[in-house]
Amino acid sequence: MRSFRRLHLAPGEGSVTRLELFLDLIFVFAFLNVTGVTAEQLNPAGLPRGLLLLVLLWGCWAPYAWLGNIIRLDRGVMPVFMFGLSATLFVMGLTAREAFVDRPGGLSGPVVFAICYILARSGALGFATAAGVAQRGTRRRLWKAWPLVVSGELALLAAALVPSYEHSEQAFADGVVAREWLRFTLVACAIIAGYAGSVLLGAGIWQIGSIRYWAERHSLIILIGVGEAIISVGLGQGVAVASPLTVEVLAGVLLGVLLAGLLWWTYFDIARYAAELALERVSEARRTLLGRDAYSFLHLPMMAGLILVALGIHHTLSEQRVPSETSAAIRLLVLYGGVLLYLVGLILFEIRTLRLLGRSPVLGILLVASLSALAPHVPVLAQLALVTAAVGAMAVADATVFRRRHRRLHAEIEPVTKQSGVTPKELFFDLVYVYAFLQVAAMMANDPTWPGVVRGLLVLVVLWIAWCAYTWLGVAVRSEHLVVRLVLVLVVALTAVITLASPEAFSADGTGLPGPLIFVTCYALIRLLFLGAFWYTVRQEPPHRAALRRNAVPTVLALAILLAAALIPQPVGDVRLLTPVRAGLWITAVAVDLVGNRLAGTRHSWTWSAAHWADRYSLVIIIALGQAVISMGTAVVYTPISARIIVAAALGSALLAALWWIYFSTTANYGARALAASGMDRRAALAQDAYALLHLPMIAGIVLVSLGLGKTMSVLGNRGLLTLGVPLYPVPHLALFGGVVIYLLADHAIRWRLAHRARAERIAQTVAVTALALATVHVPALSALAALTVVCLGFLAIEVRRRGPSARHAS
Repeated sequence: MRSFRRLHLAPGEGSVTRLELFLDLIFVFAFLNVTGVTAEQLNPAGLPRGLLLLVLLWGCWAPYAWLGNIIRLDRGVMPVFMFGLSATLFVMGLTAREAFVDRPGGLSGPVVFAICYILARSGALGFATAAGVAQRGTRRRLWKAWPLVVSGELALLAAALVPSYEHSEQAFADGVVAREWLRFTLVACAIIAGYAGSVLLGAGIWQIGSIRYWAERHSLIILIGVGEAIISVGLGQGVAVASPLTVEVLAGVLLGVLLAGLLWWTYFDIARYAAELALERVSEARRTLLGRDAYSFLHLPMMAGLILVALGIHHTLSEQRVPSETSAAIRLLVLYGGVLLYLVGLILFEIRTLRLLGRSPVLGILLVASLSALAPHVPVLAQLALVTAAVGAMAVADATVFRRRHRRLHAEIEPVTKQSGVTPKELFFDLVYVYAFLQVAAMMANDPTWPGVVRGLLVLVVLWIAWCAYTWLGVAVRSEHLVVRLVLVLVVALTAVITLASPEAFSADGTGLPGPLIFVTCYALIRLLFLGAFWYTVRQEPPHRAALRRNAVPTVLALAILLAAALIPQPVGDVRLLTPVRAGLWITAVAVDLVGNRLAGTRHSWTWSAAHWADRYSLVIIIALGQAVISMGTAVVYTPISARIIVAAALGSALLAALWWIYFSTTANYGARALAASGMDRRAALAQDAYALLHLPMIAGIVLVSLGLGKTMSVLGNRGLLTLGVPLYPVPHLALFGGVVIYLLADHAIRWRLAHRARAERIAQTVAVTALALATVHVPALSALAALTVVCLGFLAIEVRRRGPSARHAS
């Protein structure tokens, strides 16, 4: 690998790094904020603002997709920059609600948003320039491109400086429209100039070095759009809010998840892999142009369509809980228009890459457009059902009317789909856990007591057991069969339901369906579907059928205990109630499930990919860290941006970066190598102990940290208090520090299980954080967070210095 000074140039082949996946989860929070602010202002003025914010966010994300083709973003000085970028984008996401209209009581939201945007875009373009200076013939283009880039950034800053109000009422009435048009014009000029400068700059520098990286990078952003829609399904009912669980609510959740799953299907069934093949078949010069048009440009309307769909699902499900004054026509325009925009973008993408027009996407557009005339005359839930049915008809058409053409296309892309990495269906399954972890953290934040923490951790454990089961199934069954995908969508829908029901998992609120019974029933269906898929896989192999029976016994017994817990009569009305009997039954069920399946020990007894197994657990660590970012942001989402919030956001981001580095700089890579070097019997034991069991406390530690960070941000955002001098309550304080301690102990235990080696620096760090937790109980919240972050970063610096250059490379 070559290097330009301290920038390591990317090789010709590569894949998306874990650091970039973490960055993408920051964009999840930003997109969620865009959806939230647009949902609150779903009117002819608010909707264009939301779309402009989306285009600006895309303008921040797209340059880093190009940059990953030029520079290794996980080597040299780039990890430090990437974590700084994460903090910048996090603050930018926090100010998305103030990007156009400032809120009094803090810093200027539009100015902070504009500065973060400028820093994010300039960073990518600056590093691309540094790498491109070494190439012949690029300096002239650089001199032409940068004035356009700078002028666009200045236009956005000028838009932020447009006054938000006037003192006289008449001046306000006369000037508000003119100011809005001026602001919109300046933002549009900023977007046009920024994109033009990026295109001109990239004409000689930004080339597609790795086709696999390029296709994977953009498929991940589409997955994020789908995941945002899934999260919106849950957020439509509120976070940690025990809304009445009615048949209508459950139907709405299932329809929303099904619609998101079907849209995911339309892209990943054919288009994602066929486009990658198309890139391989063209010359290098045409490849860059094709990559720019089909991905950088045409993925934007697809992403915009997914965000509109997420907004429409969110508003439709919210309507089931609290009727709004939003025009029915606008709500339909968002939901149906989002699906149409996505499908139009998909068709244009297929035309540009495959020169393919027809098949089911055209049918989908015709069906959605025709049903939009019927939708205004049916109830809200039926509107969602109609558009879901229209998109579902596309999958049916591919299996019937267009089956010959569909099979031929599948045969062509088969070499690309046979890859050893994590598949799109597994990533789709994982995305629902962003909302699941978010709900667990919010449950504990809503009840920051020891019983509240126990409730949250017990829900987390049963969700983890289900995730581990399907992780093994994804490793053992490397199939993209129709039945496998349908089962996966069903499991995702059921997981969304139990996540929604989790606030009532231990006690019902007395309205609607019984929460504990709904939770246990859906969870049982998830586990039984796993056993059914397991049986289908091994039905013709007698040794493995015996293994199925051994695994089924503790699973069914644990489900029976959970069902007994749900059926125990107890007072209703307070969902935070946790009786000793019900808590004891849950703990017993968890112990039976974990210990029983560990003693069965045959789940991993045949050949499977060690790298794939390790990748799956690495991804769930990233998902948990991304959830912690979202928890921080949601705690102050309605609070005007201030200097103390920015400082706390930077400190929280740095703390999460340190936790990321602790795992990914050593443990993740070492674990994958240890599994690959082990024999099959030892590999199965290591996979069960070091991953399925010992990664659970790591996830629990991150969730507890997110609770502490969220409460810290909440305290700092409370303008009614002298917030710089207010300490956290004892439980959130111990959750913040104790979560870091649990995370460190779990990391140490994983290394010990893999190699029976102790790491002195991690033990010392654990002791230091424990002592710091006791010493800072009465210290102001921001000071305690700063002390914890400094300690973690200090030990990290010592570790990097002791280990030398090898410690600076993380995957």
